[in-house]
Amino acid sequence: MRESCFALGLSAMALGCVHTPQVRTPPGDSPPVAAEEVTRAWEDASAVFARNDAAGAWDGEACRESLAAFERIRTREGRQDPRAVYMSGLVAERCGNEDGARQLYERAVELDPALCEARTALGVGLMERGETAAARAAFEETLRQDARCAPAYLNLAILQSENPAERAAAVDSLRRALAVRADYLPALNQMALVYLGWSEERPELLDLAAVVCRQAQLIDDGYAPIYNTWALIEVARGDLTAAVAKLSRARQLDPSLFEAHMNFGQLTLSQRAYEDAAQAFAAARELRPSSYDAAIGLGVSLRGLRRPEDAEASYRAALEIDEARPEAWFDLAVLYQEHRDGTVAQLQQAEGFLAEFVRRARRGEGHAAVLEDTLRWCSDAQDGRARRRRSTCQRGRAQNIHDALVIHGARAETDRPPWTRE
Repeated sequence: MRESCFALGLSAMALGCVHTPQVRTPPGDSPPVAAEEVTRAWEDASAVFARNDAAGAWDGEACRESLAAFERIRTREGRQDPRAVYMSGLVAERCGNEDGARQLYERAVELDPALCEARTALGVGLMERGETAAARAAFEETLRQDARCAPAYLNLAILQSENPAERAAAVDSLRRALAVRADYLPALNQMALVYLGWSEERPELLDLAAVVCRQAQLIDDGYAPIYNTWALIEVARGDLTAAVAKLSRARQLDPSLFEAHMNFGQLTLSQRAYEDAAQAFAAARELRPSSYDAAIGLGVSLRGLRRPEDAEASYRAALEIDEARPEAWFDLAVLYQEHRDGTVAQLQQAEGFLAEFVRRARRGEGHAAVLEDTLRWCSDAQDGRARRRRSTCQRGRAQNIHDALVIHGARAETDRPPWTRE
């Protein structure tokens, strides 16, 4: 799922830019086994998996231990156990072997076409690869095979909720999941998110979203994702203090919850609590070194802490992740214009960074407002008229850098950069 938090480097914070976790087949949610089939081997293997999954450290030893535990029960009496095959696939997925996991899930479905979790896992794989139509078909087929497959209802609801016209259908799918498992916390979390998104059109649903969060808390007050979602609801209500408290709770309960670190970082950044923001974005970067937005957020926080060298290193790390995105170029321009020594060389570097930002932003979408602010150019005549109206023409960043170079004698007033005219 691509991140899109452009405003991090351009303003204190865009509260509409939030991170919500992508729900998938529940971690460690092994298929139910009939009581007569529960053996010591199953209990031991499930305990090994649960211990390693709770620790969140799927290193070589954890992978070998868990795979060996399920390997011992995958074949019994000359027949392969589809549930054990599925669990071996889940271990492979936790250990980063996506191809191996997919093959094991496919084998589990061959052995048992109605195996809910294996079919759902294959659909989630399609969804993560952006093949949403195929993923939706996979979830619908899973439910035809097993009408009580709660994870399939959940993931179908995620796809439905992406279309505003299907929000009611998404809620219906989630209710079906909860009819199967009343304590299914991921379904309650997703329902709260659907109501939160829907509340932009129907404000009364914001209270209903909070009620769903409260219901989930009563079931398990240690379920971290619900506090992340609840915080987003508090932001929509305008209660930023409550939002910070809930995000702190989410981070405490699950230090591996990337979304909570990102949202906490964005919120504290908006309040200029730069130290808190920097710690949150650093934690997010530890979890996902490939996150462009975490690198940008950390850079903005470090800039606020007056650590320009560290901020620049973070922006350049973002460029290594995705040089084509415009945000890091803008932030480098801000850094060199406002947070360095103001030398001609630094101003020229700032202008070069800003030109790269403009070039990339013009090719993309969603940057029109920032481009307009950046490129606004006021003539002396405009300034004169504006003064008579008791206001001023707000010069854009490009003109401010140009004016600074003119003051230094490094450029003529009429030598306007050509990229500012296009």
